[in-house]
Amino acid sequence: MKKLNRLILYVLTISLGGLVIGIDTGIIASVLSQKGFQAYMFPQGTKNVTSLVGAIVSMGAAGGAIGSLISGFFLEKLGRRKTLWISTFFTIVGATLQTAANGVALVIVGRTIAGIALGMLRPTIPVYISEIAPASQRARLMGIFGLLIAGGYVCAGWIGYACSFASGQVTWRLALAMQIPAAAVLMGLILFVPESPRWLAQRERYEDMDRCMRRIYSDEDEDFFIRSVVEIRAQIQLEAIQRTTKTLGHALIELFNSRNIKRTAVAITVLQVGCVSGALAIQQYQSILYASLGYTGRKALLITACYSFMGVLGQFINILAISDKWPRVRTMWVGCLSLGVALSLLMAISRFYGNGLNPSGAQAGVAFIFIYSALYAMFFNSTLHTIPPEYFPAHLRGYGLSVGDFFQGVSNIWLSQVTPYAFDAIRWKYYSVFIASVILLAVFFKLFLKETNQMTLERTAGLFGDETVYNSSIDKVAHIQHGVADQIEIGNRATNKRNITPT
Repeated sequence: MKKLNRLILYVLTISLGGLVIGIDTGIIASVLSQKGFQAYMFPQGTKNVTSLVGAIVSMGAAGGAIGSLISGFFLEKLGRRKTLWISTFFTIVGATLQTAANGVALVIVGRTIAGIALGMLRPTIPVYISEIAPASQRARLMGIFGLLIAGGYVCAGWIGYACSFASGQVTWRLALAMQIPAAAVLMGLILFVPESPRWLAQRERYEDMDRCMRRIYSDEDEDFFIRSVVEIRAQIQLEAIQRTTKTLGHALIELFNSRNIKRTAVAITVLQVGCVSGALAIQQYQSILYASLGYTGRKALLITACYSFMGVLGQFINILAISDKWPRVRTMWVGCLSLGVALSLLMAISRFYGNGLNPSGAQAGVAFIFIYSALYAMFFNSTLHTIPPEYFPAHLRGYGLSVGDFFQGVSNIWLSQVTPYAFDAIRWKYYSVFIASVILLAVFFKLFLKETNQMTLERTAGLFGDETVYNSSIDKVAHIQHGVADQIEIGNRATNKRNITPT
């Protein structure tokens, strides 16, 4: 790991976006439980409170869907680093509006703006990390992003609990304001992070690419640098030859042609796990679940805060024992079946002890919610962000992630609206929807997911029949690689000549 020190520093900086995502997404569950927020936003006599609560949650999800869909254009035109900075800035704008809100309408506007920003942030960070991470460490480095997302949920839970000891509007305004500090730190640090070398190669900014490669892999030897540069540039030139047009946004259309539709469908399905497994519904509506087990008020907030630690625990297990050690396919189908078992036990407990009259039964219900959270983090928290970037060539990567996150956002919208009504109407039976979903997903991943563990991003394209530097015409590849190597040698000579000081 010694040779990855600078790389890890950059990944840690980029992954602060995960802390922003975790806090911004998790804080709403605590705020909605605050009596001060409920009294201010829904004074006595307010009609359709359930609908208004659903709107606050779902409009954040709607904003996220919009942000995800447009992120591909920003990633292609402006690059990874500028897109990261812009999206982080607007999370601060959205948080500021929520903090200063004088009614439900402004909270919804703030959640929508923050949602758009988070929707742009979610695909940007995995694309960025995947493009600078070595193949042997990609899932583990992506795990840092997942760990900080889990850390963000921890911060959100304990912020909500701590603020519950205040009085009046401070209980929720301070909680919402705490979305700002992490984003502000990230905005400042982004200025010191290099651009993705693969995006620079797409723009034919080869000198900038070489400079960024040397910054990122400063501890590697010259042989590693030359091999990496030659492979990346040769593959991107091969992909450019195969493209019909380079018009901005055209890659979004390419995702759905006959050549790419399979990889797009699988990437969308992978990201759907975050919704149809019940993870987002449980996170956003924990207060309803705990109330059904007899826990309300500050006690429910304390349980929510403790629940958030399970994500950190699960992600640590992932980094230490699963990432880059388990095949991606096994991780996905085993993870789905594990969630199915946990949800089945939780459904049974809710069926027999959901009235809250049996303390032991209620405690068991909370325990299985915690176990579910740890299992989800262990198998999916970072894996869902690792696989989709591996499926797409460079010019499709940003758009592929943006479309996958868009469909995840759409699912989150309808789940956010349906969940409170479903728990009211069918209670414990609602878990059966998620159980059926994860079982079907386990079968799908076992049959259709392609293994990408330990493969460079340039090599994975061959899994889908694309022309790569490994399976293309020897003469064509040799010609491209020879040209790239000559350009590198000329660049090195020019650099050495500039570095010679006349005597």
